[in-house]
Amino acid sequence: MSFQHAKQRMIKDITIDDERIQVTGYIKSRINDEFFILDDQTGQINIKIIRIDDFNFEENDLVNVIGDLEFQSTGEKRINADIIQDMKKLNFKYYQKIYQLKKELD
Repeated sequence: MSFQHAKQRMIKDITIDDERIQVTGYIKSRINDEFFILDDQTGQINIKIIRIDDFNFEENDLVNVIGDLEFQSTGEKRINADIIQDMKKLNFKYYQKIYQLKKELD
């Protein structure tokens, strides 16, 4: 497991230089006990659940995923998530606006 800072990203802003990231979005679908698809309204990304014992989230739940970014041989991106946080109390529209403002200032 990596201990470096996780860069806050929207899926469309993920670059090949990113290593450890955090993405907030909705669980679009559960593939099985180890994988789900996260949708942040800018794109979708596969999430692999690692080292998380009590994964009790369902489709359409808003979550924050933190983990290491991995590029598959197919070019597809995946996050190997070691932290998944419940974000159901977050106003996601305001979150997106603040993210965009912060991005423009950087």
